Amino acid sequence: MKKVLIISYYWPPSGGPGVQRVLKFAKHLPEFGWQPIILTVKNGNFPSIDETLANEIPKECKVYKTDIFEPLNFYKTLTGNKNSNIPTFVLSKSSKESIAEKLSRWIRANLFIPDAKIGWAHYIVREGLKIISSEKPDLIFSSSPPHSLQIGAMRLAKKAGIPWVADFRDPWTDAFWQKDISRIFLSKLIDARFERLAFKSADKLVTVSQTIAKNISTSSKSPAFIIPNGFDAQDFHFSKISGEYFSIVYTGTLGKDQSVIPLINTLNLLSEELLSQIKIHFYGSFHERVIDEINSSPFRELFFINKSVTHEDSIKAMMNADSLLLIIPNVENNKGILTGKLFEYIATGNPIICFGPKDGDAAAIIFETKCGKTFDYKESASGFIAELVDSKKDNRRFTADENRISKYSRKNLTKELSDIFNELT
Repeated sequence: MKKVLIISYYWPPSGGPGVQRVLKFAKHLPEFGWQPIILTVKNGNFPSIDETLANEIPKECKVYKTDIFEPLNFYKTLTGNKNSNIPTFVLSKSSKESIAEKLSRWIRANLFIPDAKIGWAHYIVREGLKIISSEKPDLIFSSSPPHSLQIGAMRLAKKAGIPWVADFRDPWTDAFWQKDISRIFLSKLIDARFERLAFKSADKLVTVSQTIAKNISTSSKSPAFIIPNGFDAQDFHFSKISGEYFSIVYTGTLGKDQSVIPLINTLNLLSEELLSQIKIHFYGSFHERVIDEINSSPFRELFFINKSVTHEDSIKAMMNADSLLLIIPNVENNKGILTGKLFEYIATGNPIICFGPKDGDAAAIIFETKCGKTFDYKESASGFIAELVDSKKDNRRFTADENRISKYSRKNLTKELSDIFNELT
């Protein structure tokens, strides 16, 4: 069996969407002749913890954890924030920010390039060389964000002289949240240079969507392969339990650019009779702006806000939903935003109500799989919701295209990744 050294910041016990892609690749790679060896961090600054995900690590998988320098203690001292984790939206402007928080955000943006995990690059090279010496992997696979780990992977691959495949779950300098970072010209220049070096140095580039692939290919020596996020069929073994009310469910995070106003405007066009049959459940972490929008709306009693849950409980919530809400950030360059959550949504077969660009990559997949409808941010989804509520009342089942859905299984997608590995070795 061949070996691959996988470098990822997010690894169990990290929860949230960032860990799923690499964990599922590692889970299925042994089926295609590849033994995964993981290089990750000790006690990472993870947005959420999910101890149950450790059960999915294959027995063939060795895990090495290194130290890392992170600016967490500096952030705590400067802001007086005693929480163990830097808030998810620390780089997003907030109306309630103190001067210390604004200063810490500026320092983080301009001194830690490309991101606050740059202190890990040194450890990736140092410990990675030891692992390569003992384990003799055939190639390196690194998945980001944080994109700073690609710098460490690039240096490690050069020193070790083995092939390197770089995987990008999100854009780098073109990421939509970059507009909220107050960076000076020199910082932007350094960041762009790191990006170009990584694109040109990797033997193969992989990403999740057509739009991101096009952007990468303009700066790389070869086109990027597209391996989207997906779903693990083994996670969806629960039977659906339908409740009395028509439930709309959202799981994950909602940033400040993921406004719920389009949903609230839609609710405003529904009859009182229909509204009396609807409940909306949110599971995850949400920007203060989103909470304010809900609390100031006339429909706040329809919303039930829950904290982040384990991945298993998140799947159960999706399975039991009557419909699933997806909100693509309303920003420039958002057509390529393709979250892992979308693929778990389509795996349930439940109808998706998506607000986002109708010509975006997410909209294309929803249309392809017949898993729901996409609406522009100024467009109402009231007719679709009314149709779905009536269907539940009449016991009419929503039908998606199961054949189209199956191609997005994690096992099938891991086979595509193993083909890339085999080509290099």
